Order: sequence, then C-alpha cells, then structure tokens
Amino acid sequence: MADLTERRTNVAPWWGLLFALGALGCNVALFVGSLAQAALPLLSLFFALIAMIFLVIGLRRGFGQPQVYRGKALSVVLTVLALLPVALTAFAYVTARKLPDSTAAPQIGQKVPDFTLSDTSGKPVSLYQLLSANSGSPAPKAVLLIFYRGYW
Repeated sequence: MADLTERRTNVAPWWGLLFALGALGCNVALFVGSLAQAALPLLSLFFALIAMIFLVIGLRRGFGQPQVYRGKALSVVLTVLALLPVALTAFAYVTARKLPDSTAAPQIGQKVPDFTLSDTSGKPVSLYQLLSANSGSPAPKAVLLIFYRGYW
C-alpha cells in the first residue's frame, strides 16, 4: 500500500497542454487538407474544451490540495503555456466564421466576367485587353486568376 504522506505528481496540466496542442494541430490539419476536413473545426473546439477542463483540474489540485499533489508552480506554467494554443484556437474559430462563403466564387475552367484592375504601374487593364491581340503579338490563350480568400 502506498504511503499516504507521499505526494503525487499533478498530471492534469500536462494533459491540458497535450489537448491544447492537439486543438492547434487540428487547425493546422485544416489548412493542410486532410480527409475529415469538415469535422476539424469542431474537433479543435472539443480539444480546447477538454484542455481547459484538465487545466482547471490541475490548478485546483495544485492549489487546493498541495499536501497531496506537488508542482504548484509547474501547474501555473503549464496552464499559461496551454492557454496560448487554446486562445489561438478560439480566435481562429471565431474569425473563420466571419469569412464569406465561397459558393459564389468562380470554379476552375468557368468563364469569369470582364473586370478592370490596375497593373504594377497604376494603369488600368481589363481582362478583355489581356485576352485580345495587341500591337501585332498573338493573343494569349488563357489568363491565370488566383483568388485569395480573406480580408486585407
């Protein structure tokens, strides 16, 4: 039988840090492109919630039962370290909700309407001008358009 005066290691903050890193990893996997991409945002929030539960348990053990669990300072340090990925996960989830839906975006191979943008020298150039033959040079067959989803 274990000695009752022997203090145990408080492993709850370690589990909290592990789940917080898992939540952050779910966000990274979302942008890498994995199989279960639709479930990753909710899984990330679930991991962040589990991490918070473990962190609260670890702090309560460290400060509420210091005679049983050792590592009061380590519990605080691990909690602070784990709160950073949890906060980043929550921020990413809330910010991603504000992005517009991409259903109206042009698809690959779809013809886009004519538009006018400024070139590098500030001169307006339209898509029609790019696709037409100018000054004896042959017209290009296609123009590559890259759409960045986000706000700047």
